[in-house]
Amino acid sequence: MLSRVADSLYWMGRYVERAEHMARLLEVTRDLLVDLAEVDPEGAAAHWQATVATLGVRDVSVEDIVFDTTEPSSLASCVFRARENARQVREVIAAEMWEHINQSYWALQEAKSQAGGEARIVHALTNTQSASFLWDGVTDASMRRGEGLYFLKLGKSVERTEQLSRTIGVRVAMRTRAGGDAPTSQENVMWLTLLRSAGAFEAYRKIYPTRVDQRSVLDFLIFDGDFPRAVRSSAHVTLEFATRLSVLHGSPDDAVGRAFGKMASRLAYGDVEELLSRGPSAFLNDVLADTANAGALLARKYFLQ
Repeated sequence: MLSRVADSLYWMGRYVERAEHMARLLEVTRDLLVDLAEVDPEGAAAHWQATVATLGVRDVSVEDIVFDTTEPSSLASCVFRARENARQVREVIAAEMWEHINQSYWALQEAKSQAGGEARIVHALTNTQSASFLWDGVTDASMRRGEGLYFLKLGKSVERTEQLSRTIGVRVAMRTRAGGDAPTSQENVMWLTLLRSAGAFEAYRKIYPTRVDQRSVLDFLIFDGDFPRAVRSSAHVTLEFATRLSVLHGSPDDAVGRAFGKMASRLAYGDVEELLSRGPSAFLNDVLADTANAGALLARKYFLQ
């Protein structure tokens, strides 16, 4: 496979995952601000700042973060880049995959062109999430199990590992800055917001039906091996596809596989007690550093530099 094709597939997967995560996080934050704006304006401001920090965007309105194409990290920019990468490899992906990602792009453009109002923002956020789910289904049903799919899936899982680790780290840091002595109600709001931001609330309640606290939430979101959006699960998927690529290229014990293996092992053999004793931020920073290092090795081996 050409390096440019591998690169486009990998980054198409990353941008699709990034757009979905951004849409969910903005939707959850927006709903939270509606509830908190009057009763706890300071809390609302803190949650908004945490979202801005997580997404790495300028502190502007939700509308601008969704629609402003001049903002490199906006939702519109992520969808545009996913579409551009898909366009460059149309000969490799299924026609239905291109159609779905193209429809998602034009749906966002249509929402942007409509008259101002909250409804178009809500529609854009929900549509982006739904489009991502549909695109995943079409990809799994139509793309041959081979090198192309491996690069695409690897991109999605790397992005998921990074985004969730960063989201958890920012929220935990927000709690630390508050002194960790917030009222129980505020603590619950923070942990529930974190769960919803990861699309994990329903799954979490099946494991912990009566408890929402720091230990349980962090244990579930970071170390659960069966929930696909948990950091450990996404890291395992990342290692799986990195290993398949290494074997396919005749180098099963290469530096790329070892780097992703180190990241996955940190999560597979870690536990919440170690996390809390070291500090969640320190542990998650190590995960992010491992992911960045593995990603750099991957790019050096497979992509044009």
